[in-house]
Amino acid sequence: MSENKMIEGMPMPFEIPTDEPIRVEPPKKRGRPAKVAQQMFVDMWNVSTNLNEVAETLGLSKLSCSVRASNLRKAGIELNRFKRGRKKLKK
Repeated sequence: MSENKMIEGMPMPFEIPTDEPIRVEPPKKRGRPAKVAQQMFVDMWNVSTNLNEVAETLGLSKLSCSVRASNLRKAGIELNRFKRGRKKLKK
């Protein structure tokens, strides 16, 4: 048998590629979101049309984006307000 099919006498049901390194991605961590500069966040918020767009672009959760926007408004920074609720379906 070939080297790929035998590991310490146990046959493998698949072949392990030897020319490509095996990449292991770390598990998604909970906790503190990624750091984004305040001016970048404000600019992104003001050019976006909804909360989902901001969250996806910056790589943050929707909750963390909305809380940050609320705190910045309380600090006196002008941010656009998005429409509340979801879009109505056309009949």
